[in-house]
Amino acid sequence: MAAAATGPRIVEVAEQILADIRRRKLRAGDPYLGTAETAQWLRVSGSTVNRALQLLAQRGVVQRRQRQGTIVLEPAARRTNSSLHCVHLVVRRDHLKIEGLLSDGVLLGLQGALSGVELQFNFRPDADETEYVEQLIAGILASRQPAGLVLIRSSVVTQRLVAASGLPAVVSGTLQPSVGDLPSIDRDQRQIGVLLAEHLLAAKCRRFLLLLRDRLTAGDHLMLDGAMATLAQAEVPLSAVTVRCLPTDANAIAAEAQTWLASSSERPGCLCRTETLAAGVAQAGSPLKAGRRPVIVVADAARPSGSALAYPTIEPEVTAESWGAAIGRMLAAAARGERPDPYRQMIPVRLALPSDA
Repeated sequence: MAAAATGPRIVEVAEQILADIRRRKLRAGDPYLGTAETAQWLRVSGSTVNRALQLLAQRGVVQRRQRQGTIVLEPAARRTNSSLHCVHLVVRRDHLKIEGLLSDGVLLGLQGALSGVELQFNFRPDADETEYVEQLIAGILASRQPAGLVLIRSSVVTQRLVAASGLPAVVSGTLQPSVGDLPSIDRDQRQIGVLLAEHLLAAKCRRFLLLLRDRLTAGDHLMLDGAMATLAQAEVPLSAVTVRCLPTDANAIAAEAQTWLASSSERPGCLCRTETLAAGVAQAGSPLKAGRRPVIVVADAARPSGSALAYPTIEPEVTAESWGAAIGRMLAAAARGERPDPYRQMIPVRLALPSDA
């Protein structure tokens, strides 16, 4: 957890060094202070100074040469040197498969906005996430090639470590409330909950099962808020609403749905975060008579472009290519040391219905 504690200090030290370069009016090719001298001046450890200088090298402010020390770059060279060489896409492998978080269109849009940049997948593990992200950050800082990160459905741990590193990064998904230093782009999660709940109400459902993933993020909370507020406005009693957070296990999902359906005498509606959850509910409801089967709606579906919908499903009101291009533009701005505009981008959504609906 060292990075979490020292990360903000590294960013602060980098800014102090940059201010010193400007104050002393150092020109291109001028040497900067050595690591030990800088550490003594700022009263921090040598390792903190070393990582701060690595960060400034990533930004193209300085260049570090073996046996020559740290050399200041001219402004024109800084802009060129700060263009990204690699973008690390940080995501869990199962999220790609189950939730379709990075379609080919998103990757094409991202690559188009960052022409020539290498895209590299980095799969977060279930365990030892902190160690994995710390090692990834350390490797980027140690490299001479400027790199950025795209965090896809990332945890608060990952977001906090990356924000602390000072590296250019964009969150594709909802920013965690305790992390305020990263640009982000996401679907309107609260509106997702509203649209799904409205569809169930229009289908004359009277009891509701809200199925979420076992590991919740801030986006799940926003979606749940939207759904619950919509049901409350329709005067649905709390006793008619059940919320469950389930693992990605077909048997566990079906068993939970069977228990809930057995207790329901009114038309049931099921709001599912993922298509995997929806499939488990459909399995549980298949033996029931048509009037007792649950009405199912889905927030996230891994669906190839052009394929048929199995359930009413949320879709963004932009193309996948546009989404990827927006991420690329935000990341490019962050790599130049600029504040991306917009800094928080909210994508409107719509409810798409199956062709036979």
